[in-house]
Amino acid sequence: MPKVTIVIMDTTGKQADLAKCLDSISKQTYSDYELLLVNSEESSLAVPPSVTQYELSGQVDLAKTITLAKQHANGQFVTFMQARDFIFGDDALANCLQEVDKRDVDLGMANLVSLADDKFYLSDHHLGNYGLINTNNLIPYMRFYRAFRNIWSLFINKELLEKLAAQNQGQRVLYQAVHLAKKAIIMQSKFYCLVEAADNQVEPFRWQTDYEYSEAKRLVSEIRARGYQAQIPKVINVALCIDDNLVKRLVPLIYSLAKNNRELNLYLVYYHLSSSNKDYLRQLATNFSNLNFHLRKLTKELHQFIEPINLSKTKLPVATYTRVLLPHILPEVKRIIYLDTDTQVLASLEELWQTDLEGNFLGAAGDNAPYLHRELGTRHRMFGDQGDNYFNSGVLLMDLELMRKYHVAFKVIKEALDTAQIFVQADQDAHNLYYYDAYKCLDLKYNYGSPLFEYEPYPLEAITILHHYVYKPWKAGVLEEADSLVLAALNTYYQAKREADELLGKWPDKISVIVDLRQNERANLKRCLGGLLYQSYTNLEILVLTKGTLTKQQAEFLAELQPYHRIEIVEASQLKEAVAKASGAYVYFLNINDLLLKEDVLAKFYQVANKGADLVASDYQRFDYQTSKFYWINKDKQVIFLRSNDLASNYQRELGELAGWLVQTSLAKECLVSGVSEQLAAKLLRQEAKQVAVISEQLWLKTFNK
Repeated sequence: MPKVTIVIMDTTGKQADLAKCLDSISKQTYSDYELLLVNSEESSLAVPPSVTQYELSGQVDLAKTITLAKQHANGQFVTFMQARDFIFGDDALANCLQEVDKRDVDLGMANLVSLADDKFYLSDHHLGNYGLINTNNLIPYMRFYRAFRNIWSLFINKELLEKLAAQNQGQRVLYQAVHLAKKAIIMQSKFYCLVEAADNQVEPFRWQTDYEYSEAKRLVSEIRARGYQAQIPKVINVALCIDDNLVKRLVPLIYSLAKNNRELNLYLVYYHLSSSNKDYLRQLATNFSNLNFHLRKLTKELHQFIEPINLSKTKLPVATYTRVLLPHILPEVKRIIYLDTDTQVLASLEELWQTDLEGNFLGAAGDNAPYLHRELGTRHRMFGDQGDNYFNSGVLLMDLELMRKYHVAFKVIKEALDTAQIFVQADQDAHNLYYYDAYKCLDLKYNYGSPLFEYEPYPLEAITILHHYVYKPWKAGVLEEADSLVLAALNTYYQAKREADELLGKWPDKISVIVDLRQNERANLKRCLGGLLYQSYTNLEILVLTKGTLTKQQAEFLAELQPYHRIEIVEASQLKEAVAKASGAYVYFLNINDLLLKEDVLAKFYQVANKGADLVASDYQRFDYQTSKFYWINKDKQVIFLRSNDLASNYQRELGELAGWLVQTSLAKECLVSGVSEQLAAKLLRQEAKQVAVISEQLWLKTFNK
């Protein structure tokens, strides 16, 4: 293994500090090293004969120390230390030299340990793909990792060291070294222990005027200087990147595109898609005459570029990077608007489409992250103060022709390959790194995320593209978290989904849901109705049964819902009054304290009813309000069609009361409106039903002890 020169820089003149440092070196199991000590001629340190000492006039600093090392170091590798610090572990030097030798590198950065208040603080680097350090990931690493703000854990090949300009800022030395290195790595080994004190801290990251995350800004300057003017096609092109999991979420977005635009080319880009989903999308296309559907498969050759990207820090699939490859997936397309599948178009895209990108490769609108960091008094971990320019990649106006010319897609992917192990937002972080200060900043109205209502409230009529991130309409409990502005955004989505389903004839039979508020007049309507409004079955009318006056909060909440949903308040003391008003083919009974647990509950009930059952019930979980405990049973999922009332006795749990039942409206009216007491209604309905079915699955939550 190579010889190493350990250069010790002493700025304090304290014998005890130097003794501890030298002791940690003498204990190393690796012996092929030489020691150089750089100190002031004014100091009176006792130095062992094994140490070559260089006494300088005036103050000792890093620049002078590097200059001496360039002149006098004889090792193949050089590492620098402060006399007040020490090596962490007796085999640390051996491990580090083994790594740099085995990996055949000229620069290696070991893990930094710090000692403060008699406690060791260890931080391990995320190695990523091959653990390489390069110009793509250096600045993010400087922000993330403390070791990358100086050179104390660095092993530098002597030939590389001789090329460096001596400087006093360790961060500048490292920046220069990485840019000149043939191969630099993050090492797995721990080596250096920084003894923290008031005057010996891990340095903060300092942005320098010559720093850049990528070449994009320089390229844009060149493009502008040449007077480039993009040719904007007449017909708007829109791309969605999809997979089998996302197909079921597409209809509201596609409907909103068709509703608000005259003509569009819609590119549905995928890598894997089932035959049934392809057929479904082709059939879907027949319902939107102003949309030209194009199913476009991502080739295996292109997909191989994104397959190795590290996704350990995010829950997103690798498919999120598909948008980066759009210039090459769609080689015949010059310009496109990319949309995430959780967006919703509220107005024409023409104004966005005609936006002058001014020589930039893409246009994007801001994310909510800068607002959140300002509110919390924190900084973006990857971008620091520059995080104020962080954009959201869920809506992108892309000049594909320009991107192809400069091959920027592959450069963004290289950025991700080198840095993704510290990404949180996957491709969005990659886009922000590569296109930092080199994109057209779009108005928030073109990508208005639901969290922005808290910071930059826009009226819905001023928004072109609404982005349902954070507050996702298909997530259980989302309404409970929503304020009035977010609620309006969610309701806009639910309304579009219902209108789209009506256009497609998806749910021909209306279900009248009777929400019984009589026993708990002050209940939380948001919880119960939230479980209804996010249902995939959208052909609903909701009858809120109350025997008294609603609270102010309840009345205001219902008033916010009514412009978007079929909701009626029924003031009556008896259930039959609400049943009499039901106009659907089926009635579903729901107590105010109960909750539908999944978005497909009513769809499952309807599918069973559609097989001939005029009364459908299911099992349920139980929630004890007093103890806050949940009770559930794991069961095999099946549907049981009961042929006689004798069998009903085996399902008293499911068939004991009306709550949670779906009943044919004609049957419900016949049994309930006739005047039978509610106590006998369940028994009468079971008796009169021609076919009773029980879903052996716990689809809803029953609350008791409230």
